[in-house]
Amino acid sequence: MLLLKGNGEIYGRTGNNLQSFLNALYYARDNNVQLGIMADSWVFDMLQQMWWVSIDKEDKWKEKFETAFCVKIFINPHEVEGYNLSLSKFENNWAFTKELFFYQQEISKSLYDYMAFQSIYLQTLFRNYNNGQGTTIKGDPVQDMCSGIDAVFGRKSNAAIYSVIHQRSLEHYGEHLLKSVAKQAGCHPSAALHMEPNYVKSILQPLGMLKYPVVLITDGQDLSVVMRLMNDPEIDLHLVPKNASWIGGDITLAIMSSVFIGNPASTFSTFIVKSRLALGLGHSYLFRAMNKDNEWYTVCGDTCVYEIHNCRFWNGVGHCSKPF
Repeated sequence: MLLLKGNGEIYGRTGNNLQSFLNALYYARDNNVQLGIMADSWVFDMLQQMWWVSIDKEDKWKEKFETAFCVKIFINPHEVEGYNLSLSKFENNWAFTKELFFYQQEISKSLYDYMAFQSIYLQTLFRNYNNGQGTTIKGDPVQDMCSGIDAVFGRKSNAAIYSVIHQRSLEHYGEHLLKSVAKQAGCHPSAALHMEPNYVKSILQPLGMLKYPVVLITDGQDLSVVMRLMNDPEIDLHLVPKNASWIGGDITLAIMSSVFIGNPASTFSTFIVKSRLALGLGHSYLFRAMNKDNEWYTVCGDTCVYEIHNCRFWNGVGHCSKPF
């Protein structure tokens, strides 16, 4: 059994943690092992903020979760006694979750199999999104995943036509990580970090989307991006109110947008694009480059978000062994 347990320090932030969980599901299938999850682990601390609390009034989420994801949930540590634990060589959760994040498929060689497998479980998550009712397994109240959309568009949120920009500076490693992705995908090595107005408009203008609102979700580390976009007279920029700005709300805002523009080096952006693909939504833009005539164009298609992020990155210097 592959057992996901413990809390404390884990590898990366939400995008990384979601990928670690999805890869754990794939590892279990590829290696023919049972996936087990301790109820007090980092997995439910993360997932239940956004999904699988507001599923019904009978509070049978545990049984339904086990069936939907083919996992076994343990309440008491003694329940796992007697199992042969896979990947038990990793003594701390940081190293363990990092190994899962970088897991590369060895048995299944098909990229499309990997995409289909992840899409099934992404659809399963979003069939059971939190609506602000109920509490997590630890008793914490949950927020409404639609709170960000409602805060920006109010009663018209169901019919809103809008674009979302995800600007992520990725702290000190942003330029190195994006350059590593650019070497593999052929995209511009810095444009998705800075989100210059001309870069954004090169996507929105041909689609006729400049006449609709543009919502910015950001880590807030580069305020110059906000100022440049707000000062452009052609971009109708909206910011999410502080009281409605949180991970789940931002994810839903981005996934439900008509057009999404993100950073291909950000696992938060790539999770959003994978979810949009799983839900049948197009017009996601991560991989863009400029030609000799200074015109922006897309360099690779929908599968690129899976191919590039199956490569390994170490301290911002990437090398890619293509397993597919």
